[in-house]
Amino acid sequence: MFIILSNHSDTGVHIRHYPGILDELGYFQISSKAEQVLHDAAKKSIALLGETASKDLLAHISSISGFSEGELLMNYDLLEKSLYNLLGKGAEVILHDIRRELLVQVVLIDPYITISEIRNPRLSITDILRRIHAVEVVEFVRNIPSHTHIAFLYTNDNSKNNILAAFFDTKINANASTALFLCKRPTNDYVSYVKNIMLYEELLQEPREYEVFAKRLADWIAKLNSSNQSQQNNDDSPTWIASEDVLWWFRNGFADYALGLEKLCGRYLQDNVTSLCGYNISNVANRHIDRESISTLISAHGYVILDEPFSLYRAPDLEGRI
Repeated sequence: MFIILSNHSDTGVHIRHYPGILDELGYFQISSKAEQVLHDAAKKSIALLGETASKDLLAHISSISGFSEGELLMNYDLLEKSLYNLLGKGAEVILHDIRRELLVQVVLIDPYITISEIRNPRLSITDILRRIHAVEVVEFVRNIPSHTHIAFLYTNDNSKNNILAAFFDTKINANASTALFLCKRPTNDYVSYVKNIMLYEELLQEPREYEVFAKRLADWIAKLNSSNQSQQNNDDSPTWIASEDVLWWFRNGFADYALGLEKLCGRYLQDNVTSLCGYNISNVANRHIDRESISTLISAHGYVILDEPFSLYRAPDLEGRI
């Protein structure tokens, strides 16, 4: 018999709650190049004031803000606010130089940035840093090893489409078995690269008992593994399985199915499978899921990706795996 794992309250989980939930669960945010790139660009730009002036400026804004020099130079919001508080409009000269330095670096990091984007004066420092974060997460998704279980919490379809396109990149997994669970019939280009597609509703064919449902899913995944050409060719590439929106189960009255399956899978998948579980958290007042349930779901994954801006987290017991 399937046991209900959680009762749902009337209070939904707001988007801003998720970093706090990850922190409570002990997940570590994996450091990004963006912070170091910002630090180096800011340091170089401020140094143009001269050795004495730059040292005095950094010491002064550190003293006023209460943050160390390193903390200021690696956090753009803090740095911008501190410079404006001290220099007023004069801060814009330094910020302009920082933006120019960052553009030089982002060209080296982001192969997809265009000349028109680089020349666009509305491309802000925040936009540039977000691009660096996004590139790093996409590269992580493209190169995920076997047995990895990832939760991707997204707030817009563009983020979802970009991550799924990277996950199913045919240059990486041309011979591997690929599968995608969807809410409705596909319309996106990346779906054409996926060899096996199933709607959530198709998994709920009669009988709908949890044990039957779980076995139906396990048999389907076993069939995918057995047909994985890369494994037959000794490439040892995993079977790649993604789920568009696990919260579909919550919206349709089958929350305990999702909770049970995610918990059963755990942070390290036993089969030669890599799985990316999407969660559409764009509804800021989602009454279909409570904090306890989302904590249970998140804790079943070794890695967690957030968007807006993109950031990557690792479970505390997976240190050293990636």
